[in-house]
Amino acid sequence: MAAGILAADPASAAVVAGEIGLPVALKGISPRITHRAAAGLVAIDLRSAAEVAEAGRQFLARAQALGVALDGIYVQRMHRGGIELLVSAFRDPVFGPVISCGAGGGLTELIDDVVIERAPVDRTLAAAMVNRLRIARRARDAAGPLPASSAANFIARFSELAAVAPWPRFVFEVNPIKWSRDGAVAVDGLLIIEPE
Repeated sequence: MAAGILAADPASAAVVAGEIGLPVALKGISPRITHRAAAGLVAIDLRSAAEVAEAGRQFLARAQALGVALDGIYVQRMHRGGIELLVSAFRDPVFGPVISCGAGGGLTELIDDVVIERAPVDRTLAAAMVNRLRIARRARDAAGPLPASSAANFIARFSELAAVAPWPRFVFEVNPIKWSRDGAVAVDGLLIIEPE
């Protein structure tokens, strides 16, 4: 998980950004907002304390316009590079815990590129899931094609968590994870627990 700290207000977010190390991403946190980017509550690649404080003030104004309260401003180390993947889990009424991986970030809503398996999966099956994605066939860096194994550890461990989730109905989504030769790093996520 990319390092981050929840700040109470724009001024403390600027201080926290200095502690984490610039550049940072900022996210307005509210239980009533499930898609922060669509709500205008995400700012990325902020490079100074002044930029962080200004983005935080804009978040407060945006939240007020939306009629929601913010629990705080999440300040997170900016993680560049890599291919964006989505990893999610839910409990299917027939099959039980299910895990999926697919194209992440902004591509999630644009292309249908997803693989689904029952949870848990081991690293071998997780790597096979990645290899079945169209986006994975084009994933490369300067050294060549990205190995599926570098994302497989994250997916397998996430699937173990999904398999033991105690809730009868839930959706747990990490979008995106940044997949590179060095592994996978989660940069955002959402957990929704549905009442029975």
